[in-house]
Amino acid sequence: MKKLFILVFLLLSLGAYSKDKINVGIVFSSGGLGTGFNKMAYDGLKKAEAEGFITFKYVEPSNITEDLVFLRDFSREGNFDLVIGMGTVVAESIKKVATEFPNQKYAIVGGTITVPNTITIDFAEQEMSFLAGALATMMSRSNKIGVLLGMDNRSFNRFKHGFTQGAKYINKDVLVITSYMPTTSSNPFNDPVTGKNISNLMISRGIDVILQVAEGTGNGVFEAAKEKKIYAIGSDTDQDGEAPGTILTSVRVRIDNAVYNLTKEILNGEFKAGYRQSGLAENGVSLTKFIHTKKLIGQEKITRLDKIKKDIISGKIVVPE
Repeated sequence: MKKLFILVFLLLSLGAYSKDKINVGIVFSSGGLGTGFNKMAYDGLKKAEAEGFITFKYVEPSNITEDLVFLRDFSREGNFDLVIGMGTVVAESIKKVATEFPNQKYAIVGGTITVPNTITIDFAEQEMSFLAGALATMMSRSNKIGVLLGMDNRSFNRFKHGFTQGAKYINKDVLVITSYMPTTSSNPFNDPVTGKNISNLMISRGIDVILQVAEGTGNGVFEAAKEKKIYAIGSDTDQDGEAPGTILTSVRVRIDNAVYNLTKEILNGEFKAGYRQSGLAENGVSLTKFIHTKKLIGQEKITRLDKIKKDIISGKIVVPE
């Protein structure tokens, strides 16, 4: 009888740590599914759903007040294995709600803060930007390249620092010029006119490859690059097809992969609160696959980029923020 009791106990204990399916709630940042940032998270959840191991519910708040309402609603329901908040604004809301519901598991995607009972997933933008800087230098004829950033803050400056380090890795004498969108811009992330004007100014100084990290403003960068017959590099999502042959590649923040991998962890009972940075090794950041520019770049340069990527993943090349 005692042996039977132990066997039943063990079986029940094992069952407690294994699940066939989890339930996830996600609160998007303002802009909803209309933004690439949120859409990538949605795609990661849809992939997990298609594989049959999650169900999920999403909401699209229009302001921070709604963030708090939705997060509290999800938390009160008590049937979500994980509640995800997208971006810095929602992260601030989770900071409040996590103390109210200490038994609920949360995740922040695209934030830099540490919150109790919460996984914070940030991205090593400097690693993929290192590869972009290396490629830009290899493709530059003038030995002058540039980067246009939407804002001057920690996250955006990772792109600048990585891009510069990658460029100098190929040629220590390359000139890298950084420009930021002016604070006078009504919307630094959707101002293609200003983006084009800044790009033309950079081109007039001899720059022949420009990385843009300013969302919709980048359309102006691409337009200027195409007109002046120089190269550009896109960001966040795969933008290569927007100007085939002009856009060498795009630096991608793989939110889709990060969210998908996160759901796998929760399914396997591997929740571990704290801050983490998802980089090349985790496929959290990447370049695109050169579909439109493979012949233009050439296999020799692509092979060299692959070697650099492996060296970053192995730790042979360290890319500080």
